[in-house]
Amino acid sequence: MKKIHLITIAFVAFVLVCYSSFVEGFDGLESTTLSPVEDSLGEWGLKIVVLDVGQADAILVMTPNGDVCLIDSGKYKSDGNKIADFLSSKTLNGIGNIKVIDILYTTHYDLDHIGGLPQLVERGIRVRKAFDQGLSKKRHGKSKYAQYVKAVGDINDNMVQDDNEPNFVRHKIHYGNTEYLGLEDQVEIQCVSVRGDTKGTNHDIDLDPTNVNIDENPGSIALLIKLGEFEFYTAGDQSDNDWKQEPAVEEMVLNSGAIADGNDIDVIKVNHHGSDTSTSSNLVRQMDPEVAIVSSKRTDDHIPKKIVLKQFQDNDCYVLITGDVVDPDTQDYYDAITPLDNGFVALESAVFNNQGNVTVLVSGDGSKYTIISDSFARTFSAVDAQNVHQQ
Repeated sequence: MKKIHLITIAFVAFVLVCYSSFVEGFDGLESTTLSPVEDSLGEWGLKIVVLDVGQADAILVMTPNGDVCLIDSGKYKSDGNKIADFLSSKTLNGIGNIKVIDILYTTHYDLDHIGGLPQLVERGIRVRKAFDQGLSKKRHGKSKYAQYVKAVGDINDNMVQDDNEPNFVRHKIHYGNTEYLGLEDQVEIQCVSVRGDTKGTNHDIDLDPTNVNIDENPGSIALLIKLGEFEFYTAGDQSDNDWKQEPAVEEMVLNSGAIADGNDIDVIKVNHHGSDTSTSSNLVRQMDPEVAIVSSKRTDDHIPKKIVLKQFQDNDCYVLITGDVVDPDTQDYYDAITPLDNGFVALESAVFNNQGNVTVLVSGDGSKYTIISDSFARTFSAVDAQNVHQQ
């Protein structure tokens, strides 16, 4: 394990002090249940950075001793470079020149979740252990998928280390798989769903990618990241069927019991970039996050959709969007196929567009956390839920 850098801790403390005046003066949602936490964060124990990689996913999870987990790797070569630049810069990551990713999770094999990895490896970043859904008949032989399996050392794409594969690090993940980060394994990363398997309900469905006709989005790997009372949920392009006919995997997770304490979490990375194939109203209501992070930018897909933003705002949840997603013609967010978002107006105090990288800093004991982006900084309690709703 790597030595804790005292200078780094002092630097982070200085940054938090600089942000304190901004945090105290931030009004936020017009709700007394969301008043800023008065005390400072203190020494951090977990850092999660949702990188601004456009309509794609790349999430870094780090601990002060230099342990690093990467969840998805963006879409383009430039995304791989962005990840490598972040890891190599102490100014950016607050730790030092990081050359090793201890754990890589690839939620599924769409290009916007695997495309940056080959460049990341080309830049000299080594992966110790990689988890994914296993063999994909749908992708086998396709060039981008072939580049991905080569990057995790499985040149023959058979999930077995052969004689010509000295850099093999690939593993098929299963429900319940748990990995740890930190000097004393304080940070826990648990798989709560993969390929529709939640091991908690008889409604699980077979989304095994060895079936060539399977859409990989619903079977995305869902991860719960925990430190003390703090919980962060991320699930790639996991789906539900509130507004479109999709496998209701989100509902399976909610019913499985995999997330303790009534499914309540603190921060959610919004599924499928804010598409109306995902992030059901029930998911928002039960998980009841304080902060939702959308990894997206303006493309022809026109996501995130208003209906997704609306349900978070209605649930007294801040929404931070990494890229610029506003329609340049209407200067508004995009409508979905449902009329439920007609007339929705995003509050400037609730929905924050074009925020760049979004950083989550969690205190050493996991009792509180601070969210920092281009125009947002706020500290929350992870112990006492701040989103209190009248029944």
